Amino acid sequence: MPAHIARSIHGAFGEILQGYTIGPSGFEHFLFTAPVEELRCQARLKREGIPSTAALTVSPADRVKALRAYDMLSADLQRPTRGAAIEIRSNIPVAKGYASSTADILAAALLCVAEAFPGTAEPVAHALALSVARRLEYGDYLLHPGISSCHQRSQTLIAKYHTDLRWTIVGVDEGGYVRTEEFHREVPEDPGKASVYEQLFRELDAALLANDGEAAARIATRSAELHNDRLPKKSLDDLRALQKNFGALGICVAHSGTLAGLIFSRHQPEHDARVRECRDALDSLGHTSSTFTLKEAKRP
Repeated sequence: MPAHIARSIHGAFGEILQGYTIGPSGFEHFLFTAPVEELRCQARLKREGIPSTAALTVSPADRVKALRAYDMLSADLQRPTRGAAIEIRSNIPVAKGYASSTADILAAALLCVAEAFPGTAEPVAHALALSVARRLEYGDYLLHPGISSCHQRSQTLIAKYHTDLRWTIVGVDEGGYVRTEEFHREVPEDPGKASVYEQLFRELDAALLANDGEAAARIATRSAELHNDRLPKKSLDDLRALQKNFGALGICVAHSGTLAGLIFSRHQPEHDARVRECRDALDSLGHTSSTFTLKEAKRP
């Protein structure tokens, strides 16, 4: 057995669309992920030099969901956990809307599968990882290397998309923290919005299948606006103005986080200048910005 095993999962910049429909069993929550290239969590397992009787640990010590994921899946698989340490190496900020805890959980769960059953086929490994993730939190579907849609509260995949949108998101963090599960418990569903979200779901699915980045960005903007009464974004008015000034395609937000940003595409002429000038304008308005590259699964 190797001294170290590692598995990694990407982060996301909020969601392109998040909402709910009304189904036979009540409200059914969904989201479309906005995975990004710059954010990644890696979970590493070490046994070398650790006493075989020592309890499983995680570092940093606050990554308790990663620890629980590994421990729970080990119990399911009837595997021992003593004599091991999990190390989380992540550049994903916590409680902002970057899907940090989902990435921690999935990376740790995949780590457990890799040690227990080396060479496990990817669909089987993903199914085992998700069996734990669904018990621990609401979350994104981060196992597809591109945009996907999922039932949020069960992390059940609806569809995987292969696109060439070439989006750049110029994002701002408005500060503070949002705990996803607490937020969703406190915010009631609005039956009047369910039919609107159902229509937006269909429109975004069609836009992504057609590789229509402009339509997808317009739907992201609509989602941000619909959700603003639930978790207002202080920067939204500034972003709307800058969208017009610099020709951004739309606005993307973390629906249960502190993030909001403008969507550009490298398909646009003068993309780099638009992004640079937009960031300068945000800075002049008191917003510190970062840029993120949409992570896409290319068409086969």
